Amino acid sequence: MFDLVSQNPMIALADKGMSLATQRISLIASNLANIDTPGYRTKDFDFAAAFKTEMEKLDRQFSPTPGAPSSFDKGITPPAIIHPVDITSERNDGNDVHLDRENMLLNQTQTIFTMSSNLAQGELKLVLGAIRDAAK
Repeated sequence: MFDLVSQNPMIALADKGMSLATQRISLIASNLANIDTPGYRTKDFDFAAAFKTEMEKLDRQFSPTPGAPSSFDKGITPPAIIHPVDITSERNDGNDVHLDRENMLLNQTQTIFTMSSNLAQGELKLVLGAIRDAAK
């Protein structure tokens, strides 16, 4: 059976982007849920580094070394969780969650998710057009 994601690099890239964006949105939601929790430390990951790792994995898949087996890695390498806020910016209760920072990251991540979704939709429309043309 044809696996649409593993056979199309653009859809695979969009899939990885949406998966990473979803993971980041979960962390942001956790940060916002704990904005009043004493001692809570902001959690995040380096989105650019995680996306670069996934792109490199896709490059190896779609441009394998001659003679090397090609395999599709459907999973996402779990990004390393970091605590990005400077400790000097924490409040008296030890919590360092900042509503403005979380809102900014949420907007950035939502934009990335939307771009990835639009990329996948565009590729799927091309595939659908090819299928329709072949059926004529």
